[in-house]
This record gives sequence, C-alpha cells and structure tokens, in this order.
Amino acid sequence: MAGGWVVIETSPELAMLDALDEGVVAIDDSYSIVFFNRSAERMFGYSSLELLGRPLDVLLPEAHRAAHRSQVEGFRRDGPTSRKMSQRTEVAGRRKSGETFDAEASIAKTTIDGRRVLMAVVRDVTRRKKAEARLRDLEQRQRTILETCGDAIVLVDTETGRVIDANSRAGVLFGCDLSELIGVHRDDLHSGAGPRGAAARIRTGAESGPEPGPVAAIRRRDGTLVPVEVTHRVTDIEGRSTLVEFVRDISYHKERERELVEAREAARLANESKTRFLANMSHELRTPLNAVIGMSEMIRDAFWGPLGHPKYAEYAADINDSGRHLLDLINDILDLSRIELDKVPLRDEPIDLGELVDQCRRTVMSLIRERGLTWSNRMSGAEILLGDRRAVRQMLLNLLSNAIKHTPKGGEVSVIAGPGPNGGLALTVADTGAGIPADRLSTITEPFNLDIDISVSRQGGAGLGLTITKRLLERHGGELLVDSRVGEGTTVHLMFPDERLRSRDDVSGRRTSAE
Repeated sequence: MAGGWVVIETSPELAMLDALDEGVVAIDDSYSIVFFNRSAERMFGYSSLELLGRPLDVLLPEAHRAAHRSQVEGFRRDGPTSRKMSQRTEVAGRRKSGETFDAEASIAKTTIDGRRVLMAVVRDVTRRKKAEARLRDLEQRQRTILETCGDAIVLVDTETGRVIDANSRAGVLFGCDLSELIGVHRDDLHSGAGPRGAAARIRTGAESGPEPGPVAAIRRRDGTLVPVEVTHRVTDIEGRSTLVEFVRDISYHKERERELVEAREAARLANESKTRFLANMSHELRTPLNAVIGMSEMIRDAFWGPLGHPKYAEYAADINDSGRHLLDLINDILDLSRIELDKVPLRDEPIDLGELVDQCRRTVMSLIRERGLTWSNRMSGAEILLGDRRAVRQMLLNLLSNAIKHTPKGGEVSVIAGPGPNGGLALTVADTGAGIPADRLSTITEPFNLDIDISVSRQGGAGLGLTITKRLLERHGGELLVDSRVGEGTTVHLMFPDERLRSRDDVSGRRTSAE
C-alpha cells in the first residue's frame, strides 16, 4: 500500500456510507484513495485493503486519467459549495478485471477526521445504458419502418384522439411540418371531409382494426382536398392504446380513373360518330353511283335513240358531276387518314396571301354567283405567310366551301387577313349564314360529326372539312377559332404564330434570285 493517510477506524457516519447501495470513494489532496465502501468493492472488484492509499487512477481507464485529474484539481479549487451531491456526471470506470463500464458520479468536498477529502458517490449504469441503447435501436427501427413506408402514417392516442407521432410522409401529405401534426386532434385532419370520430369509436369498441381502406379525403393546410384511402388498427405501444392510421394519397389513381371514364366516353362518342358516318356515306356513295349506273345504262342501251340525241350529253355531264362528287368524298377520307398518320409532308415557302386569296376567289366565284351571294375581302397588302402553299389553299377553300353552302341568297362571304389579337397572323373567313348553336361549337372540328359539321348540314359530304383544316393548321403551329351566332352567321379564324410571318422582301428576294 502506498504511503499516506487512510481511514481505518470508521465513525457512525462512515459506517452509514459503507452500507449504501451505491459505491462511495474518497480521495485526499494527494489523489490517493482514503475510503472505499462495500458497494464500491462489488462494483470495481477490489477489496478496500487493496485500494486504500493507492491513486484513483487505478479505477479509471488509462485514456481518461489525465483529463480526470485535471477536472478534480479544478473542482478542488472552486470552493466547498461549487457542486452538490445531486449533480451527476457520466464517467468511465475500470474494474479489477480490466473491463471498463459506464457510471455516473456526483462529487462533494467534505472532511474525515479533520482532513479535507473529495468524496464521490458512484453508480454503475451499465444495465441502464444497455437498456437505453436497446430503446434507441428500437426507436430507430420503428422510425426507419415509418419513414420507409410510402404511405402517410399517423399514430393517435385513442384516449385523447390526438396525434402522438407521424412519419415525414404525413407532413408532406397534410402540407405542414411534422412538428405541427403532433398534438392535433385526429378529426381535425379530416375536417370537412372523410370519417370523423374514428378514434372515439374505436376506443368504445364500435370498431376494431384492421379496417379495410375506406375512400375519404383530407384537407391540406392550404385548404385543398386530397382523396385518400385510410386503413387503421388499434395496438398497444409502450403501454398506450394507439390508433395506427395508414393514409394513402390516391390522387393519381382518381385522376387515372377520371381519364379512363373520359376516354371511354370519347371512344363511345367516336364510335357513334363513325356509325353515323358510315350510314351517311352509304347514302352519299349510293346516290351518285346509282346515277352513274342508271345514266350510263341508258346511254349504252341507246334509250333516246342514236348517240346524237342531246339527252346523252346531259347524261354525260351528270355522270361527270357524280364522279367528281365521289372523288371529293374519297379524297377527304384519304386526306384525313394521311394527315392523322403524319404522311402529309409540308414544304414551307413564303406565300403572298393576297395572291392566294384571289386564286381561291376565282375558284369559288361561279358558286357565289350561282347562289346569289356577294364577296368581299380585306387585305392589308403586307401579309406574307411562311407555310405549305397547297395546305393553306386547301384550308381556305374548305372554309369558303362551308361558308358558301350555308349562306342564303343575298348573303355575304368575306375573307380578312391581318394581325392576330395576340400577335401572329389571322386569316379569317366570315359568312352571314345560319350559324351554329353554342352547345355544338366545341365539337364541330371532330371527325365524322355529320350532324354537327357545317360542311355537311343539308348539303351532304363526309363531314371532314373542318377536321382536315384544323389538323393542317396545327401542323403549322396554329390554332383554329370559331365564333358563331344562330341566325347571324359564322366566323372562322386561322391563327398562325409569329414565327410564320415574313416580310414582303422575302418573296421579292426569292423571285429575283430565281430569275
């Protein structure tokens, strides 16, 4: 035993310390152990006789010794009341076997036999530390499970109905920080939508989990409603009856369901349109074919005598008209098919709209005179469009054909070209015809709508004129707009984007270089 002063005779106070369940170790000013109670003997594995007079270092892991000496010296200088017995700090201890362990110690200054000592009350917290580590591991695994789940998870105390925990997905779903969910009443999360009072009903036994997912809705912090599927069950967590609620955002599925319903409805309408189209086409094709067959048979059989009879020339003209009508019908169908399959190549070139409109006017002028209509056009004189000349001409003729067919005698058909209201260029065809009901305007460009398309009403045809026009315009990056009032007429705008505009110098320059 090292030289120095040690406590051999024990006073009643020291005897009481010796009987404590916690280890008590006292050191003198030389850092030597002068008192070591029985609990300390059991804790460290030494007898008091082995340690009395030896330095405190023997009870400390080597890595902690220098720092501990420094702390003790600082504590000794601070005064007798600088620290109370109840103030514990974590330390590391070393047993006789060399094993290190976690401990807590509180230190106080006192006197024994008139000498100053530092007395430490030491508690072995190894078991507690292991339990805490297991608890942390359990909590971490629980948190990992909560966070790994793709659904929002909310834990609700069934007694209070308030949220006691949730995963981060719940914060995202409800549109708030996770901390803002804690303490909120479960029913408030379903404010305005979805089942209310679930926690209370389960607490009273009205429900038992797991409950299959009912479709409900939650209200996010910003007020928006989100459709959700909710599944919950009651379990015991840390001795507390807890409602575990799984909340799945089904917005995507609801949107897909809506799109599916719309697609089915669109398919149904398309099927009805095609059915009507086929019925109409059977009539449209049979009528001219019957005329062709009947008149050609009369010519073949010399019904009016030798071929010089004037009736035969009339029949030949009728056959020609019927054949052209059939060709127009077939061409419309083929054109739409090619456009839908993107088989119509466009060749961009500068187009003088003034010249193009004049060409189209000459094409339809005989029909205008025949129907007793008036024609007008207004061009600014600078409308140069970059586009496919054949396609733009077809679009314009389709619109003019519609306007002429549905404008009564004495009416007017006009063409206007100029800047669009939001930039770009607007090529407009207007008439003073019957007009289109407002509830049909949104569908007049759909194919095969024979009861709606203005190119067919009372006149016959495939019902594809506006559809073809719209598709060709979209290929040019444009948009088709229709304004109409029943009894007043219809105005159709071909809206071309800014990038389709060119200056008149572009046309002049190309012509000069070509020459």
